[in-house]
Amino acid sequence: AGWALGAVYSVPPFRTKRNPILAGLTIASVRGFLLNFGVYFAVKDAIGSPFSWSPKVAFIARFMTCFATVIAVTKDLPDIEGDKAFQIETF
Repeated sequence: AGWALGAVYSVPPFRTKRNPILAGLTIASVRGFLLNFGVYFAVKDAIGSPFSWSPKVAFIARFMTCFATVIAVTKDLPDIEGDKAFQIETF
């Protein structure tokens, strides 16, 4: 799922990086939710433990999704001129 969202972020015709809101949602989804729950699920599977929802992991995933959202919004600030050259919107 992360690979697919990465492709949607970068590859035409979707290229969500052209829209700051869609870019932020894509980045936050992968770095916040998918990464944390994906690692948790993979470790549980690797040690043979059945998957169960964990409030601790849910908290970490929510926190990291918020953190990744801030990163997604601010990551483009240093490259505003480059984005303008390629018709990519920035906040």
